[in-house]
Amino acid sequence: MFPLGVEAQSKLASSTSLRCMAWFLRGEDVSGRRVTVLALAELLALDQGYVNAFAEMECVAEALVKIIRVPICPRATNASLMAIYHMISPSAMSEEMTRRFMEMGLVSLILEIVLNYEKGICEKALGVLDCMCDCGEGREYLARNHESTMPALVEKILGVSMTATEFSVSALWKLCKDENGGVVVDEAVHELGVFEKLLVVLQVGCDERTKERANELLKLFTRYKERLDLDSSILFKYLKRPY
Repeated sequence: MFPLGVEAQSKLASSTSLRCMAWFLRGEDVSGRRVTVLALAELLALDQGYVNAFAEMECVAEALVKIIRVPICPRATNASLMAIYHMISPSAMSEEMTRRFMEMGLVSLILEIVLNYEKGICEKALGVLDCMCDCGEGREYLARNHESTMPALVEKILGVSMTATEFSVSALWKLCKDENGGVVVDEAVHELGVFEKLLVVLQVGCDERTKERANELLKLFTRYKERLDLDSSILFKYLKRPY
């Protein structure tokens, strides 16, 4: 059915249709859950109004997390991550949804995916992690669990894809720039290779926002440079001048 025309979109996104999809998603039929989450991920990407309407339905968050915890297939896992990404992207409901997903143990599942899954799914997981960092409670939770979070983010700065780099740098920047991010900064500085990886980011074809954030992180981390065996002249060579 995709891409949907205007009429098909209005029918599939109707309250009756969304309730049916929620029912299938909560059900025990594996095939029904797989097809539903694939369609749902496509639909939620079209309009924030659909996201809000679906998020209000009972137990849908739990059903999406179940697909990740007990995988059906890689496509379903990918689609579930996409649906969750749209549900916690900045909006009127995003903080509440982020809190609900964290309470269900989503963070540990996401970190496992980031470290162990192939590129496409890893990108989506990093996107979810980055969205969680838009929420104050999300940043606080991830900072408390920095021993697991920081190695995953630092590892994926390079070596996966440009999208993964952008999400990793973005999440790292949000955590370190937070007013309570001191312990996270300390952890990041001690992670082997974080300086070198951020220096590479400044030299490759990332978007300007990612380069700006990498630059800010490097400036922030120089406060701790005496803890590392790093020639400061190499570091400052790549930092942007005020002009």
